[in-house]
Amino acid sequence: MADMTTKTSFPRADNSTPMQTTVIQTYRIDDQPDWIATCLRSTEAWAKTNDWAYFFRGDDIFDLVPPAFREKFSNQKPLQIDIARLLWAREIFDTNVATERVIWLDSDVFVFDSGAIHIDPTLDFALGRQIWVQPGQDGRHRTYRQVHNAILVINRSTPVLDFLIQTVLTLAERHDGPASPQFLGPKLLTALHNIVGFPVIESVGMTSPLVLGDLATGGGPALSQMANAMDSPLGAVNLCSSYRNQTVDGIHCDDGVFEDAINTLNTRGLR
Repeated sequence: MADMTTKTSFPRADNSTPMQTTVIQTYRIDDQPDWIATCLRSTEAWAKTNDWAYFFRGDDIFDLVPPAFREKFSNQKPLQIDIARLLWAREIFDTNVATERVIWLDSDVFVFDSGAIHIDPTLDFALGRQIWVQPGQDGRHRTYRQVHNAILVINRSTPVLDFLIQTVLTLAERHDGPASPQFLGPKLLTALHNIVGFPVIESVGMTSPLVLGDLATGGGPALSQMANAMDSPLGAVNLCSSYRNQTVDGIHCDDGVFEDAINTLNTRGLR
């Protein structure tokens, strides 16, 4: 899908005083893969480096989801998370007057170069950048430039948060039958982005299975193709745990592959 970014601007935050930021994440407490725990630690360390607050929740995050939707999407935890993350951000703003900005980062995001992550403090709302490399019908690698919600930057002053909360709850209520795991998250935000043109954090990316496989082996054509398509250096990437233990585009995404990819990022980054 093409990235149809417009030049629409959103209200900007007051940058006259230091911004108090809270970083939030969630994952189950028990049975965490080692590489997920590494990702979580990397985000917490990034937050501490910037003197930001950091909060983690386990399965109690689902308590934020209205009971009707917990029942409706009982077997689709990603949909519940897409509801809960927005409600959690609203809860933080409502209960902590000192917090001016909330940053959500998915649990499978690995921060490998915190100095490369640049978030303009005047942005009221922002998504992440996704350069997705996958095989085309002719067998050649194709690159798709999209957005992702593995990172969400939400300032207190934005009207987008309450709009999204109302939208996801309305869509959840109206939807019947099977739903895509991305229905209330990436698909919704991509559709809105293609119309409105949200600001984008270029320095937090995402790995497709082909790129993940190249990272695991220390390099390769898909990784090079992604790097060449980037507008700025990456400091963190979402490793796409949704593919864990699946074989996609010829890459078997087991825990060893994720761990090897992290080792490559630790030693050489994306170079």
